[in-house]
Amino acid sequence: MENRRITLLYASETGTTEDYAEELGRTLERLHFKVRRMEMDLFEPKQLLTTPFAIFMCPTTGQGDMPENMQKFWRFLLRKKLPPNLLQNMNFTTFGLGDSTYPKFNWAIKKLHKRLLQLGGSEFYIRGEGDEQHEEGIDGTLIPWVEGLSSKLLELFPLPDGMDPIPSHQLLPPKFTVEVDSTQPVYTDEGYTSNLSVSRGPSSFKVTVSKNDRLTPSTHFQDTRLLSFTSSTPFTHSPGDALSILATNPPEVVTEAIEILNLPVHPDQPLTIIHHSPEPTSPSSSQFINPTTLRTLLTHHLDITAIPRRSFFTFCASFTTDETHKERLIDFTNPLYAEELYDYTTRPRRSILEVLQEFDTVKIPLEYLIEMIPKIKGRLFSIASSAEQYNHPFLLPSPQQLEENEEGKYTLDLLIAIVKYRTVIKRIRRGMCTRYISTLQPGDTLNVTITKGGLGTSARTVKPHTPVVMIGPGTGVAPMRAMVWERLREVERSSHSSGVITGDGEVGLKPAKTLLFFGCRGKETDYYFGNEWEKLVEKYGKEIFEIKTAFSRDQENKRYVQHLIKEEKEEVWKLVGEMGGMVYVCGSSGRMPQAVREALIEVFGEVGGKSRDDAEAYLLSMENEGRYRQETW
Repeated sequence: MENRRITLLYASETGTTEDYAEELGRTLERLHFKVRRMEMDLFEPKQLLTTPFAIFMCPTTGQGDMPENMQKFWRFLLRKKLPPNLLQNMNFTTFGLGDSTYPKFNWAIKKLHKRLLQLGGSEFYIRGEGDEQHEEGIDGTLIPWVEGLSSKLLELFPLPDGMDPIPSHQLLPPKFTVEVDSTQPVYTDEGYTSNLSVSRGPSSFKVTVSKNDRLTPSTHFQDTRLLSFTSSTPFTHSPGDALSILATNPPEVVTEAIEILNLPVHPDQPLTIIHHSPEPTSPSSSQFINPTTLRTLLTHHLDITAIPRRSFFTFCASFTTDETHKERLIDFTNPLYAEELYDYTTRPRRSILEVLQEFDTVKIPLEYLIEMIPKIKGRLFSIASSAEQYNHPFLLPSPQQLEENEEGKYTLDLLIAIVKYRTVIKRIRRGMCTRYISTLQPGDTLNVTITKGGLGTSARTVKPHTPVVMIGPGTGVAPMRAMVWERLREVERSSHSSGVITGDGEVGLKPAKTLLFFGCRGKETDYYFGNEWEKLVEKYGKEIFEIKTAFSRDQENKRYVQHLIKEEKEEVWKLVGEMGGMVYVCGSSGRMPQAVREALIEVFGEVGGKSRDDAEAYLLSMENEGRYRQETW
């Protein structure tokens, strides 16, 4: 049994891949493997030389990029001096998490897989590629992949006679120990609108809320906020970058969770949490402050309103003595009933607390609570302002903006739609993070981090004389606003430097046009930054900046951004096809991205004189050159 060892390496931007890696690790443990789970950048790459079997899991970020927490690992693999037989003793397989609405679907895992082969690694099982757009989400691909992987491993490592895999409904030993410190007095929680700096890492910094204004009318179904933050800590960001906010659960939800869990410990009694892993598998393994309390765990650490994964039901089945409940919970753990599980959890967005309310005979032991419930993860929001937007008087700051931008303060904006909707089971759902954000008041402070965005640094480095076409419907306009101000800053600089455009060394070149396509429901309801756009057009002229709008509900026939592209086909082809301009797309990952691609292909055909195949090839070449970039969610 000594040879039954597998190394499971993962990277994760938001924690989702980490959750799937944990779930896969438990599956492998049921096959009696000793699993070493670790974040890629915490793994010493040279140890690959003595790793006979490895599984790699990672998502794709941005335009086919690697996640931040595998950059160091990836740089090692790309070293030119590495011999082609470096990994000749390693057998591996890979699984990627992607979204097929992105042009470079699952490119990160494809590149990693290819590089491992180039270095002499042997693929012992086929690569898997998950797709968020699958009707069952990532599980639609992951479940059959894991089943095939399990069969392959049992073929390579047969179990001894008399030993069987541990059934999926049988409980595995806990990975945490929770000790109650009854010698200490009860604590007082820090509160809903505070968060814990220990959860943010070394790159975090503190910001103060200066504005949290609703932009949409109170009569409109969508509550969209413009938030402004200031910080005395210097920070830099490029258009397309995102701010990561770590939310907390509101007091009423925490109180409800305490009642439902009914654990034999005072919610404010100090606890000490010990992780059994001998090595730092991920930052989350040491994420908990010791001592902590149950209330602090439920407020700041555990996502108790998340949609439960399959493994949650495996745990629950072990913690009930009710045979009816146990049988139903076990059914949910069976991959054969994946569709039923999807219909019960994901489709109605049923939360962990609601499941525990329905299966009220489930009594979760304290030591399993942390393993069962996913950690609260930072949510990413595109930054809606330029790094220098508030620092240059010639960029039209209002008196209010100048007053708010105190000396020594750094400012950024976010445009956020508060998530609140009614599900198919007629229950109101609220997004955990946006619910938290909606409660923030001027003066509140929180710890945040800035994350590189999918639009890439090219959003800043693109030359002023290169045309740019932006497509940003709804809150997708947020990074476009940052990019517009960045572009106009260059216009101002060129006009203030006697014909010299600073930053690229080119003299006498006229700044090129920035064309923004924006769509929303109505001009009077959600035309974000409408007044600002009109002032910018008036100041700079349409030859420098122009906005085209589609208000889908303001007339009988619905109009969307793809219709605008077709209507402005001559202009689009001139800027993109003739002048070699850039195209940026940002917004919902539903139908919009594909509709925009189809509209552009049609323009390239009709105005550019290309066949369908050539038009598609041209768009593909733009992607490969970095001239077409997309960020959707």
